Amino acid sequence: MSTAASSSRFFGLDLSALWPEIRRSWQEVHRSSVLVWLTPDLPVRVLHADGHETTWLGGQLVQGEKNQAALFTAIELPEDLLLRRALHVPTMSQTQTAQAVELDLRSASPFAAVDMMWGYSAQSAPSGGLDINAVLVSRKQATQYISTQQHRFDAATAAEPEVWVFTPQGRPIVLAGWGEARRARHGAKRRYIAYGLLASALCLIAAISLAPTMQLRLRAIEAVYAYDGIQARTAPLIGQREAFMRSIDELESLRGILAERIDPMPLLEAITQTLPDDTSLQSLQVQGLKVTINGLTSNAATLMQLLGAKQGFKEVRAPSAATRSPGATAENFVIEFELDPGVFSMVAAPAGDTAVSKDTL
Repeated sequence: MSTAASSSRFFGLDLSALWPEIRRSWQEVHRSSVLVWLTPDLPVRVLHADGHETTWLGGQLVQGEKNQAALFTAIELPEDLLLRRALHVPTMSQTQTAQAVELDLRSASPFAAVDMMWGYSAQSAPSGGLDINAVLVSRKQATQYISTQQHRFDAATAAEPEVWVFTPQGRPIVLAGWGEARRARHGAKRRYIAYGLLASALCLIAAISLAPTMQLRLRAIEAVYAYDGIQARTAPLIGQREAFMRSIDELESLRGILAERIDPMPLLEAITQTLPDDTSLQSLQVQGLKVTINGLTSNAATLMQLLGAKQGFKEVRAPSAATRSPGATAENFVIEFELDPGVFSMVAAPAGDTAVSKDTL
């Protein structure tokens, strides 16, 4: 493995992909129902292909006086420039849905990759999943059409208008790569301001809630000073008690470690005494208290009975059936069993009635 490849991974994690994943997760948090209200919807004036204008706010058509309050302008592409595609996908996150739609559209697109523009609108299906209305557009053709509509733009948005299309149900689809980034930056700025105001309000609430406790804290400080005086006088005794408790903890930890470690010599002796003369081992594997043996014997069932009757061996089982090769007189077996730590561990397990209780000290 090369150094460059190994340096980008840490304990199985791809560090090069970690930041994009964190960024996508944070974007999903912004879109959650709990925090979405902090990102206000901004009105967009839409110049339709048939010549009329409307104002949209948060995917909804705005009527009345608010129709003149739009700060951003979008141009609708005519139907003859669009290639539509309907999909049905399982319910998943917005990022995963966008990736699935993009993969499908790129496989079906007649345009070059650099010339393809696309967008989609997702709606929950009654039978479950998402119904997707997607569109494909040639960037070159869209640019040519927009250049013919420059007389409809104002000076602020003529350089980078948004590009929209509409589904058959009348829902807007925003095509990426145009002026929608300017609206997204404006929304993000207002969201950060809202976060700052929310954080300030939380700090103010926290300060107000802490004020009644300040007097109690002053009284507690006096009690602490008195307690510190008593503790200073009893410090030598406390130090001795803590040292004694640490010794007990270390002994208990050592006893627990040794109780889980198997003494190999008694184990080998017990296996040797238990196996009949017509049995030979090919492998012996010990993992903690679990032992796996593999070898040849004349009767695997009898061997399992012998192992099960042996003191210290328990839960004897065969993970796979014993096999006998054609013409052979011995069976090939694999047997697993657990060891009793009270018999084969390096130390006996501590008895409950002899363990030292910290609560009694």
